[in-house]
This record gives sequence, C-alpha cells and structure tokens, in this order.
Amino acid sequence: MLSNMNDPVVESADPKRAAVLAAALTVFGRHGFQKTSMEAVAKAAAISRPGLYLLFPNKEQLYRATMQGVLERAQGAMEACFSDETLGFQERIVAALDALMGQYVETQVARDLNELLENSEPQLGSMFHDYQERARATITTRIALLAPPGVLTPELGAEDVMDILFAAALTWKQTSATRAEFRDRIRRAVTLIYRAAN
Repeated sequence: MLSNMNDPVVESADPKRAAVLAAALTVFGRHGFQKTSMEAVAKAAAISRPGLYLLFPNKEQLYRATMQGVLERAQGAMEACFSDETLGFQERIVAALDALMGQYVETQVARDLNELLENSEPQLGSMFHDYQERARATITTRIALLAPPGVLTPELGAEDVMDILFAAALTWKQTSATRAEFRDRIRRAVTLIYRAAN
C-alpha cells in the first residue's frame, strides 16, 4: 500500500501525472469515488480540465491509477521492512504489517481511503483482492525465510502464522484508536506466537 498517505504518487517519470495522482488521492479519499468529479481533481492538481482528460480519459481510469499507486506503495513499504537487516524477526513483522495496514489508522483521510478501497469492487474489479493475496504470499514467504529456528513447527507453519497475523491486523486497523495502538497489538500477537513456539 505506501509509507505515508501524504507521499506524492510517483508512478511515472512525468511530474504532471504524479501531481495529478497525488491530488486525486486526496480528493478521492475525502469525497469517495461517486462524489469526486474530474473538475475537482483538476482544480486540486492545478491543471485545466482538458489537461486532466489528456492524461486520464475518464474518472474510472484515474481512480484505478490512483488506487494502484496506493496499493503498490504499501506493498513496497512492507517489502522494505522485511528487507531491513537492522531489525530482528519480530520487529520486521510488526514494521511490515504497520507499513501495509497501520497507515489506515488515525487520520480521517486515511480511514476514508481505506473504506473507499474496501468498497470499490465495481470500479477496481479484483485489484484490491489481488493485492491482498500478493501481500499474504509475501508475508508467508518472508516468515518462512526469516523465522528463527523453533518458531515454525509442523503444526504452525509460515502460512498459519501469516493467516493469524493478517486476520488480526485487518480487525485491528478498524478498531485501534491510534497507529501506536495498532503496532502494539501486532507486537503482542507476534510475541505470543514466538513464545508459544519456544
């Protein structure tokens, strides 16, 4: 999904396109797909409406490109956390799930965007589901590669650990009052799994 909801969308070398996508992210997050107009996005991006239509022929294509950027950045941020060799196994999992989902806790725009993503199948098709499956596969693979000896057992494999943590994180991103609370809940769940295995 992205390390920060306010980061500009850098999905092409074209700075005008990147500025439009960054503006669209804010407008879609605030107003939702149905209530967002191309004119509102053009105004937020400080370009003309015809200029916006040259980049994106319709609102559906603009929305798909915007949400794809959100999902790509989250996936990239999660993978970067797993690759951070300065962190231990437990810290990598906490950081990775926070990068993937923690960003949707706390700010209203982030919560609005999360709701928009989760309820946009008519516009996005299977995109959101496909990214979730990709994230689940990445987490499973990284747990299998990084888990210290004894954490994974025949009864509790990497996919089982991922499944528990992913389901918990989905719930906690909706019920945590703050991002710190979200991270703390993930940390405690990882600690419990780690202790149960040792």
